[in-house]
Amino acid sequence: MARILQVCNADFTLAKFLLPLVLKLADAGHTVECICEGSNIPAEITARGIVVHPFEFPRRGDPLQFLAGIQRMRGIVRRGRYDCVNSHNRNASIIARVAAWLEKTPLSIYTARGFYFHDDQGAIAHEVTVWLEALLARITDFTLSQSREDVDYVVRRGIISREKIEWIGNGISTSRFTPVWERRAVETELGFRENCFRIGATGRLVQGKGFIDLLDAFAEFNQTVPNAELLLIGGNIAQDIHPFQRQFLDRVDKLGLQQRVVVTGVTDCVEKHLAVCDIFVLPSYREGVPRSLLEAMSMGLPCIATDIRGAREIIKHGEEGLLFQPKDVPTLARLIDRLYRDSELRTRIARNARALAIAQYDEAGYLQKQVSAIERFLPRAQA
Repeated sequence: MARILQVCNADFTLAKFLLPLVLKLADAGHTVECICEGSNIPAEITARGIVVHPFEFPRRGDPLQFLAGIQRMRGIVRRGRYDCVNSHNRNASIIARVAAWLEKTPLSIYTARGFYFHDDQGAIAHEVTVWLEALLARITDFTLSQSREDVDYVVRRGIISREKIEWIGNGISTSRFTPVWERRAVETELGFRENCFRIGATGRLVQGKGFIDLLDAFAEFNQTVPNAELLLIGGNIAQDIHPFQRQFLDRVDKLGLQQRVVVTGVTDCVEKHLAVCDIFVLPSYREGVPRSLLEAMSMGLPCIATDIRGAREIIKHGEEGLLFQPKDVPTLARLIDRLYRDSELRTRIARNARALAIAQYDEAGYLQKQVSAIERFLPRAQA
């Protein structure tokens, strides 16, 4: 069995995204340790005696901070004598991949939850980001990508060779995110009003998620549908580089929508909040394969999403959801209104979305792809 180090940016990421993988690798007999920032470590990890190394990652692109971080990471990697370092997230993966390479770790795997070059960048920024990823790919043994489109792009551009990258998709618990809730009971439990058309969105309130676009589209929709409500399931965490909650709430005040917009803050009961929604919107400018969208689809919600890589990989327009161009607020307002007025369309899209989530994006299959890939690559590294 191998010694495996999982590296991510924050305790939030560890709890919300990596916990099932960490536990599954441990169940398979591997010794797993983790590195993240923050002290809110999931009880399931501490109960198993899994070591979590605290770490502070750079917030900005300061080369000196990155060099200092690499040196600190090297110390942990050297002492741990790991067979595999599996890194996630941008800054965390940069530091972990360089440290693993310098310490000659047998296997370095990067899990790409959406490469950081994207359509919303300018041409120069895009190419600089591509160049950085190409450089890091030279010291990374294998890349696991959530997005098929990303795989095709990096192979076509020569950033990563076909034999060094593998598609794994994404996955969510379709048994947890299931449309079994009695809406009125949940509204009472959570303190929501009844008899309104509620639009849901999930995510951290950071730049690039498009929540101001959604708010402006909602304001337009609310002029003709006054019993509507916007529910934003999320908030900010301490590690957010560009926290956006204050700006969002200031915009709510400016539009006079204080009684029509609810922001939950970070919550552990996302499924209950989705259960009181009529539709779901993902207005983001960039994603990997968005987990929030999959959770809403698994809940049987009709969804609207931006036509970006990741989202369009999941949704075919008019079948499992509706797509619109990023930042196109008038079109988003029209699509919200269309779903509001067409109950048959809502029902058909919701049914298709739930079926797709179960068939292709269940968490069990997603986890098995990752564990199988790591275990398949390990013998090559140890040979």
